[in-house]
Amino acid sequence: MSFTTIKDLTKKNQEFIHIATNQLIKTGKTDVEIKELLEEILPVILENQKAGVTARSIYGAPSDWAASKTTKTKETEQPLNENPWLMWLDSSLLLLAIIGVVNGAMNSFGAGVNYGLITMLLIGFGIGAGMYMMYHFVYREQAKTGKRPSLVKALGFLVLATLAWSLVFFLAALIPSSINPSVSPFFAIIIGVVAFGIRYLIKKKYNIRNAMQPMS
Repeated sequence: MSFTTIKDLTKKNQEFIHIATNQLIKTGKTDVEIKELLEEILPVILENQKAGVTARSIYGAPSDWAASKTTKTKETEQPLNENPWLMWLDSSLLLLAIIGVVNGAMNSFGAGVNYGLITMLLIGFGIGAGMYMMYHFVYREQAKTGKRPSLVKALGFLVLATLAWSLVFFLAALIPSSINPSVSPFFAIIIGVVAFGIRYLIKKKYNIRNAMQPMS
């Protein structure tokens, strides 16, 4: 964008370019990107101003035009990955992270339940499966039909989920200590942090949908 080009614009069009440029700078666009964007519209603005048509009339408010060049639309966004195994893994790692950090912190003060390693994994992945089932039979169905599930159906799934989670805890309590080594508070926190880190990496790589995230 040369000085001569700017000088050829009317004051109103110069103001449009000035505001749009500042907005693009605020959104983090580089000088090269800004130059390329402005060079796309300057010939159009120059041609139309001969007929008394302003840049605002063509492109709308300068801030809106700048925003349209920096905001992703739903069409360009990568769709969320709804692979059942990945969603189950995502939910399970989240639960494992919460259990590890919270339980480890509480046990540090003698206030928590000292879970065994197998118990932590069983609870995390068991409840993670329940979270996915809720998504599969409630949220996904709601998105397909466009209607909320009936109260009876919702309560039914809630009862089933509660029973399933209770069964997970019951089975976890039956695991013999010989194959279920006790986890120290420090190690429990480490497990939680590692689980959260792994979840973050796979979620970033595969763009996994959160099982508790309603479908739009």
